[in-house]
Amino acid sequence: MIKLAEKIIDDKDISSLVDWLNSGDRYTKGEQTVAFEEEWSSWLGGKHSVFVNSGSSANLLVVLALLYSGRLRNQKVIVPAISWVTTVSPMIQFGMTPILCDADKDDLGLDVDHFEKLCEQHRPALAILVHVLGHSNKMKRILQICEKYDILLVEDTCEAYGSAIDNKKLGTFGLASTHSFFYGHAMSTIEGGMVTTDDNELYNIMISLRSHGWLRDNDSEYKEKTFMKYEMNDPFLENYYFVFPGLNIRNTDLSAYVGRNQLKKIDSYVTNRSKNYDRFANKLKNHVWIQQSDTSPVSSLAFGLIHKNRAKIAKALVENNIECRPLICGSIQEHPFWYTRYEKVDLPNATKVHKEGLYVPCHQNLGDKQVDFISEIILDNV
Repeated sequence: MIKLAEKIIDDKDISSLVDWLNSGDRYTKGEQTVAFEEEWSSWLGGKHSVFVNSGSSANLLVVLALLYSGRLRNQKVIVPAISWVTTVSPMIQFGMTPILCDADKDDLGLDVDHFEKLCEQHRPALAILVHVLGHSNKMKRILQICEKYDILLVEDTCEAYGSAIDNKKLGTFGLASTHSFFYGHAMSTIEGGMVTTDDNELYNIMISLRSHGWLRDNDSEYKEKTFMKYEMNDPFLENYYFVFPGLNIRNTDLSAYVGRNQLKKIDSYVTNRSKNYDRFANKLKNHVWIQQSDTSPVSSLAFGLIHKNRAKIAKALVENNIECRPLICGSIQEHPFWYTRYEKVDLPNATKVHKEGLYVPCHQNLGDKQVDFISEIILDNV
């Protein structure tokens, strides 16, 4: 069986983890988490990171923090039609107004012409994009549009960290970025996610919201400023002083320890994924639609393609013990959680992905022979 994802936490990682577990007696958020956050920020190229229990929670946290920051002039948010349910569900959960943007015909990120049209029409305060399967959106144009219409930008980089454009890693272009360390992504902490930002205020709000809404984990300057704001002058209350109706979406030091070891190997993981993407692309580009962008390297979660014979291709892949899936989840507006709440709009590119898109394995453990075998099955059925 050629799987969409394979084990990357190896025996040495497990042995090291067991030794660490035997050396201590407290495994919840602590020193390992702080160290992992700092090392992740350094690797990605950001200032601050917040480790949480999933990439979905990372999206939830950054949206809630922006709401409490007071920096959103309204509650309109542009969201991508090709994405994941928990990229867009925070807007529904918090009573905001999500506005679907169609997919780019090449990279499947935001269609920049549709994006600008929506910005001009709705004047949203926030936009969230997804770097689909490791491919960058057209960031130069998107950033220009955001500046023109005064829109804050969040990058959902859950399936693309390690990818870069012009030697700048994805996840470092917007106000904040989110990342997933779920099994099958570029690296794994078993379950886990991260938010990264250069904005100190947003970072401190997220640190507080992550753990109940208290201030005990915040930096000293932010705590002092907040204590003064609310005229809190009893030091005994400091550890249990809640300024936000917060969440509890912390991860554990166990997961952080795993993540720190994974970070030592992530560059090689990204190199292998990008190599596999290039091999697939060279074999298939003249026969099926394939996802393309200026991204280099491409930290590809999977290899995406579109063809009218999707059902035939998928059947042949499964019969040859090759896992495949719809291309992410197709168009967001074709799912009940969306269309039972909102009217459908014209999204031709996303609709085509929904009807004809699929993806196949492209993970770091895949070898050339496996890439060639998968490609042959696809080519035999187009």
